[in-house]
Amino acid sequence: MSDSLSTEEHALFDAFVSAAVTVQRGVGGDLQELNRTLSEYLTMRHLSEAPAGRLRIGELATAAFVSISRMSRIVEKLEHEGLVERETDVNDRRASFAVLTEAGRRWLREARNPYEASVRRHFLRLLDPGGASSLAATAHQLTGGATGVGSARRRP
Repeated sequence: MSDSLSTEEHALFDAFVSAAVTVQRGVGGDLQELNRTLSEYLTMRHLSEAPAGRLRIGELATAAFVSISRMSRIVEKLEHEGLVERETDVNDRRASFAVLTEAGRRWLREARNPYEASVRRHFLRLLDPGGASSLAATAHQLTGGATGVGSARRRP
């Protein structure tokens, strides 16, 4: 097999990237109506699912698919709005945790239905049941089987 991609391989990759960006923009656009970005929503959702509602900034960055510096800015913004608090890690003063506040939990509860409706509208309703299963298996393979906070692995 040559190192060059075939026309079909280029088309497949382009379609995959286009689909991911289209879904992200659609859901993100809907969240703008709630004055949030998709990354902010994912940050608060992952915090709500974590033990004691707290995670290290690096774990949050991985879970929300952003860089650590971007996550620091997201946490700073949410902290300024009273939705999260930042705590220093007593075991490693260089690291910090983001902690979801009660106001953050309340906002997330209110945003859950619009978010889920958006995911359905821009993604789930477009898949047939067989396609959804196949896509889930492919996504699992592409991520190396990683799921959940802190488990995403980088593949070579």
